[in-house]
Amino acid sequence: MFESRITPRLDVKPCAVHETVSRSTATNNIVDISSENIETELRSSLQDSIQAACHGEAAMPDLLLWDKKGLQHFEDVTYTPSYYLTNEEIGILEEKKYQIAQCIQPGSMLIELGSGNLRKIKILLEALDDLGRNVDYFALDVSLAELQRTLNMVPPGTFRHIRCFGLLGTYDDGRRWLQLSEFKSRPKVLISLGSTVGSIERSKTAGFLSSFMEPEESNRSFLLGLDGCKDRERVLAAYNDKHGNNHKFIKNGLERANEILGHEAFDLKKWDVVGSWNWENGSHDQYYYPKTNVSLGGEEFPTGRRILAIQSHKYDANDTHTLLEQAGLGVVDAWGSRNQYNLLFLKCT
Repeated sequence: MFESRITPRLDVKPCAVHETVSRSTATNNIVDISSENIETELRSSLQDSIQAACHGEAAMPDLLLWDKKGLQHFEDVTYTPSYYLTNEEIGILEEKKYQIAQCIQPGSMLIELGSGNLRKIKILLEALDDLGRNVDYFALDVSLAELQRTLNMVPPGTFRHIRCFGLLGTYDDGRRWLQLSEFKSRPKVLISLGSTVGSIERSKTAGFLSSFMEPEESNRSFLLGLDGCKDRERVLAAYNDKHGNNHKFIKNGLERANEILGHEAFDLKKWDVVGSWNWENGSHDQYYYPKTNVSLGGEEFPTGRRILAIQSHKYDANDTHTLLEQAGLGVVDAWGSRNQYNLLFLKCT
């Protein structure tokens, strides 16, 4: 069904999408593509991080932040007035949606990496529907509950030309799923909004982008959102809002860590979150730190030591040029805001 979809098939039951994969499936048009050992790998990575933190600098696994509760906390962040990234991106999408939609071929698969709330992508989907572009949209996320909740925003019948599905899994799972032979002839647009790639270590970002592209497949492209704002005060205000929404989102990672480990490794009353602007790295860095000496991993963890929770890298024009050159990607079209937020439509060079 997927490999040759050129006209909408509204007569086909939505669950028919499940027939293209062998793994078990979830409800509401959601395909479970997740690896069976995600929890085991996350626990191992978390234990390694704790051990490293007790002996020097360390970073927690980013995946800790994106459970059901974390995604809900982050949705609150996106509605915070000082968190400019969401409004900047929505502004571009609303103004340029038809130009962006024109770049997308009929019959395409749109795969959003880390979909979360669908309010941004829905702007583009509505434009594609207005233009009569028959496409299949796939929201990739790690939380089944959140995929079910957000896909309820676009139930079957919402669009005339767009069908919406969920993919339950990680980025790695999505990358493997795209290799299925039945999808090979379909045009594909990978989508990463919200400057999500900014949370990837700068030295690894080019590799991440290129890993989803196949140079021999000329029908693959990437719609990428990048934040280029390096105004220290504006960035600090975005990630350290007065309502504490961002810090609540980050601190939930420790709650999730306790759940993964099966015991209270982190006494949440004794730990807090701090954010700072890293000028040399061009990033906003958020850390966990104990408010007093604590025990962690069977060792004393002093109050002055911190554990990296997440970095948010900013990509100005020079950074973007370097990133795309390293990733082997070229700009087909670009749309930007006055405040240096950019949406880029990319192809392999």
